[in-house]
Amino acid sequence: MNTKLLLAAASALALSMSGPALAASVLVGGYTLDDTSFGTGFGVHSDGTQSGSSISGHVNIDGSDVTFSTTTGILTDTGGGEATIYGDPSLLDLLVIFEKSWNEITFNFSDLDGADSDFTLLVNGTALFSATPNVGDLACTFCLIDNGENKFTVSGDGINSLAFEFDPGIENAKQFRVEGVSGIPEPNSWALMILGFGAVGAVLRHARRRPAAAIV
Repeated sequence: MNTKLLLAAASALALSMSGPALAASVLVGGYTLDDTSFGTGFGVHSDGTQSGSSISGHVNIDGSDVTFSTTTGILTDTGGGEATIYGDPSLLDLLVIFEKSWNEITFNFSDLDGADSDFTLLVNGTALFSATPNVGDLACTFCLIDNGENKFTVSGDGINSLAFEFDPGIENAKQFRVEGVSGIPEPNSWALMILGFGAVGAVLRHARRRPAAAIV
């Protein structure tokens, strides 16, 4: 076999082995979770109001409410810009409830003292993504939190609640961002609707202009 071809094949193999891990996605109950990209949507900000196990916030673009809560301790946040939610001493579970329903939500986790964690996510209380699934649950092999950025995006129609469990606990959850308000037509849909209304109006105007038929 040609020596140059062998060298090229070896180089390609080495690059593939040394390169970053491929991004992944998983679909459960009509909702997709992936780590392929991080949204640039509207940030979720803290209101700076907290009451032990809960923190209030809002979507920056429209002021709609967002609530963070836990069942395993006290929540704190940094109080400026996009909300960064901490647990005391760690974040073991987190429920995020949105006043409005969104079609895409992104978030970012940080581990605690370099300890890798798994997480489980319920979307709207039903769709389950789990790193350690029970019988019938779909495994999410990338539902892992380790050193560095751990950014994820969940997408689907009408997302209004996210419920996380972390094992072991993590340091914080941050950079929640939302896109696509459910129930509001996209620009293309608006354009088609306007054209449709215009066509109906034209037909009605044309009908009014027709002379009445003569009575015999």
